[in-house]
Amino acid sequence: MALVYIDDLAVGMVLAEDLFTSKGRFILAGGMALQKEHLGILKSWGIYEVEIADESLGEAYLRRQEVAAGQTETAEAYLWRRFALNDLEQEPIATIYRHAVRRFSESLKKGWDPVSLQVGELPPMADEKLPPVSVPQLLRGSVELVSLPTVYTRIVTALNSPNASSQNIAEAVSMDANLTVRLLRLVNSPLFGFTSRIDSISRAVSLLGTNELSELALGVTVVSQFKAIPSELLDMDSFWRHSIHCGLFAKELAAQLDVTGSENYFTGGLLHDIGRLIMLERIPEQYSRAIAHARREHLPMFRAEQDCLQTDHSIIGKLLAMRWRLSPQLTRMIGGHHSPNMTQYNLESSLLHVADLLAHAFGHEVNLTNEVPPLQEKAWQAIGLNEEALAPVIRRVDAEFGEIVRVFFG
Repeated sequence: MALVYIDDLAVGMVLAEDLFTSKGRFILAGGMALQKEHLGILKSWGIYEVEIADESLGEAYLRRQEVAAGQTETAEAYLWRRFALNDLEQEPIATIYRHAVRRFSESLKKGWDPVSLQVGELPPMADEKLPPVSVPQLLRGSVELVSLPTVYTRIVTALNSPNASSQNIAEAVSMDANLTVRLLRLVNSPLFGFTSRIDSISRAVSLLGTNELSELALGVTVVSQFKAIPSELLDMDSFWRHSIHCGLFAKELAAQLDVTGSENYFTGGLLHDIGRLIMLERIPEQYSRAIAHARREHLPMFRAEQDCLQTDHSIIGKLLAMRWRLSPQLTRMIGGHHSPNMTQYNLESSLLHVADLLAHAFGHEVNLTNEVPPLQEKAWQAIGLNEEALAPVIRRVDAEFGEIVRVFFG
């Protein structure tokens, strides 16, 4: 039998086994020949791949697979190196890798060219010792974002007022016309899926809640803040595209698990690497050594940070979130996404850990290093998701990504 994706299914193909949803609900019996109406049923239940009996595949399907063999081989060669820090024979990595191969194969057909990093692009590790990194100093002084963006300060002041109301919050946001436009575009995007158009910030506050809207406003504001980071160290466009990918995966995973307030996870994903920007802006020379070390030794970036700087961006991000008095939920997402084991595998850090891996696995952007970070198996177990649920999550993120990028970047 062959595992066939929904886009390749055709009327007359025969199911090789009984078909169930990711939550175990029976849909169709094995041995049934697919009819046109079945294809719509499968999509409505979030099923995007099924086992088909070999003898019913048909010549058209086999010809398409033969034509696509070259792209599939190229995608596998590229992704095999990218997944080098993970075990491709273990679930859920095996399923993630399989979906990534298909997705990258489709991109190759459309002309996408894989990007590979060259270690020589950065200066070699020098013998001289650099001054040790002081975590308190990283969050002190003239770093632009260490002080809360002005608009967010107004929002927090309105939130803490004894007379706080949705109207007060809306007025604080509306003082920044650019932020207002972007927030309204975002709440009217597929990210939230409201059935009617939201045409005012006060309406958005009433639907999302004051804390949720304020933290979303912070995320939107932060995207436009950092301008002093050397482009040879970090491509900001790639950085934010990865962050948006992570936010979308976090939000969709939370929704798949029926987690209350799944939209908050988008903000968590958007801000999960904020500590890295502080380090890149404040200690660029030391950080360039960490990047070179990661590429040379094929380490995940947070491990290289720990080796070279005795701290990592998730710790810096957590301290920054605490300084900003962000919600405990958001703070746990930022601080625990690389080390959910340090947070007893709570849901927030475990879910962001998985979302970050998926963003690396499926994003075409290369973010400092090319390797997908290693998955902590207990984090996957902590969120309680099964591999069958990944396909609809990946599909929804793909459908939303372009529109969300346009909201942020035009």
